[in-house]
Amino acid sequence: MQAVVLREFGSPKNLVPENVPDPVAGPGEVLIRVEACGVCYHDVINRRGSLPRTSVPAILGHEAAGRVVEVGPGVDGWSVGDGAATLQRLHCGECRHCQAERKSLCREDARFFGEEIPGGYAAFMAAPIAGLGRVPADVDWPVAATACCTSGTAVHVVRTRGKVQSGETVLVTGASGGVGTQALQLARHDGAHVIAVTSSEQKAQTLYEVGAHEVIVSPDLSFSRVAREITGGQGVDVALEIVGSMTFEQSLRSLGPGGRLVVVGNLQTVPVQVNPGLLILKELEILGAYATTEAELREAFSLIQSGALRPAVSEVLPLPDAWRAHERLEQRGVTGRLVLAPG
Repeated sequence: MQAVVLREFGSPKNLVPENVPDPVAGPGEVLIRVEACGVCYHDVINRRGSLPRTSVPAILGHEAAGRVVEVGPGVDGWSVGDGAATLQRLHCGECRHCQAERKSLCREDARFFGEEIPGGYAAFMAAPIAGLGRVPADVDWPVAATACCTSGTAVHVVRTRGKVQSGETVLVTGASGGVGTQALQLARHDGAHVIAVTSSEQKAQTLYEVGAHEVIVSPDLSFSRVAREITGGQGVDVALEIVGSMTFEQSLRSLGPGGRLVVVGNLQTVPVQVNPGLLILKELEILGAYATTEAELREAFSLIQSGALRPAVSEVLPLPDAWRAHERLEQRGVTGRLVLAPG
C-alpha cells in the first residue's frame, strides 16, 4: 500500500510517500481502508520529534476515518462495511477511570494513533476497536476524520471540562484552527458570549462568520488588557487555551474572579510560570483537557448533523502532499483543518 513514512524527525520534507506492506487486522483489531485523515498540529509536534512515545520509522495521523474491510480475531460488534473513525487514543475499559467515564485518563492502555500505533497517513490501517467510534452514514469522510479531534474536542473542552453556561463570556485562543473554530461555535450555541483571539488580521472576518461575537487581533499575543476592556473590566468567565505556553499567562490574566482556564493545546512544548497569588486572590481554576471519548464523538456527530456545528474542513489534499500540509500549518496559513485523502 501507499503510505507517508517519517524515517527521521525534523523537516516537513521528511514525510515521504512509500510503498509499504499492507497491514493485517490482529486480535481485537479491524482493518480500515482509510478514506480521509486530518492533519493536526499534534502531528507537526510529533514530526519534529517532541513526543517521546514515537519512534521512527513512523506513520503519523490520529484523525482517520474509513471503511472496515477486515475483522480480526476476537472482535465483536464490528462488521465489514462499517464506517469507523479513530478516537485519537485507546483505553482499557476496565480501570477506575474508564468505569467513571473518564476514559481519556486511562493509563492501562494509553496508546495513541500515529505514535505507538501506525496512523492514518496511509491507504490502510489496522486499528484496535478500543480506539474507534462509528461514523453515521450521512457524514462525509473528511468531516468524519476530523470530527473527533475538532468537534469532539470542542465538546470535551466546552461542555465536559469547561462546563460553559449560557450568559458566560468565553475567550478562545488559537481560534482560527480546527479546534478553535469548533469550540467558539459550540460555546455560542450553548449561549455564551464568545471572544476569539487571533494573531492575523486576515483571519478576523472569518472568525466573525464562524460565530465569534468579538475578535481580538493580537500579533504579539498580548491580549489580556483588551479582553478586560471588552468585558467592562470584569474579565472573562472561561478561557479555552488552545495555543498553550505562548498565550497561557495572557489567558490567565484575562479571567475574572472565579474564572476557569481550560488548557487543551500546547503548540510549543515548554513550561510556563504561574503566580500563585493570582490564583488565590481570584479563586481561579486551571483545568486540563485531553482526549475525546466515544460518547463525546457521538455527541459531536449529532451536533454536526443538526447544523449546530459547521465542520472544520478547509481543504482536502492528496496523501503525498502531507509535507505541504505540515509546512502550511507551521506558517500559520490554515483556517480550520487540512485533510489528506489516500484515495
